Amino acid sequence: MKDLRAIYRRHQRAFLYRIFEELGGEAFRQTLFLSFLGARICYADTPPLSLFAEERFRDPEKLRAFFLRLKAAGHGSVFAHSPLVVKLEAPSAELLASLYKAWFDPESGRLQLNLRHFAEILEPSDFETLIAPGVADRTFLDFEALLLEGPELSLSYSGPLRDLLPRFEKSQEEGLWAQFRVTLIRVPGQEPFGWFAVIVEGFSRLFSHQFVRHTWLNFNQRSHRYTSVEQFVLPPSFQEISGALDLYREEVKRGLSAYRRLVSAGLKKEDARFLTPQGAATTVLATGPYFVWKDFIEKRAHPKAQWEIRKLAQALENLL
Repeated sequence: MKDLRAIYRRHQRAFLYRIFEELGGEAFRQTLFLSFLGARICYADTPPLSLFAEERFRDPEKLRAFFLRLKAAGHGSVFAHSPLVVKLEAPSAELLASLYKAWFDPESGRLQLNLRHFAEILEPSDFETLIAPGVADRTFLDFEALLLEGPELSLSYSGPLRDLLPRFEKSQEEGLWAQFRVTLIRVPGQEPFGWFAVIVEGFSRLFSHQFVRHTWLNFNQRSHRYTSVEQFVLPPSFQEISGALDLYREEVKRGLSAYRRLVSAGLKKEDARFLTPQGAATTVLATGPYFVWKDFIEKRAHPKAQWEIRKLAQALENLL
């Protein structure tokens, strides 16, 4: 088994370095922004799209340093959000076996990779060359974006991403109950696989436990180890049974009050959150090719699926 892994590793390294030498720093110029979003969404309590206003994103030197720190720390998963399609004739079985979450289409002879493949193989200096151009061209702002909001996830915006960003420059949700919001970004140039980035806000951690089981997607989620628990999801059924809403509100406020007292006393957020109900709202970025999203929809747009994840699957089904 050890020898087999070594063989796979050699095939992988030789292939990825050949792609690196052919494409250099232009390979991920359009999609690097998604890796930044995946990395920052874990530690931010602001709306995800507002993160593109951060100086560490706008300054090429700071952005490059940020990515190099992530690679050095071994946080390769965040780089999986940035895809790349290359032409490849008759790849070997060893090569395909060595590339986790890489998709090959024999009809077109195209292979879909992602930046994680390179981050885990390339030497630091070569990886720095790969990401050096950063996102200076800003072409990602022209990508098509769709925004769904409210209890029924109604489509409230469809157009280029650049025109959607101003909505979140100063947006900060208030109140005890979170509001559903889903942003879908279509990444062009990924034929025949497609690539969709879906940002889910205001759904519960109960939902996210199910969402991340779709392991062929790439995930990053807001961490309540580092950000504060602030809002909760209100199930519609709580408003249908007498007294249920009042009881839920009382328990949420009780847990939230105890949580805040302990955090103020110096307890780590990662431990204080044990006091909060499971309905705490979270934010998740998920990316992947079209056929993986299709599989998610087929499994979750089902009457027996939990209501939150069913609502997301049905909304995506209507869009995709």
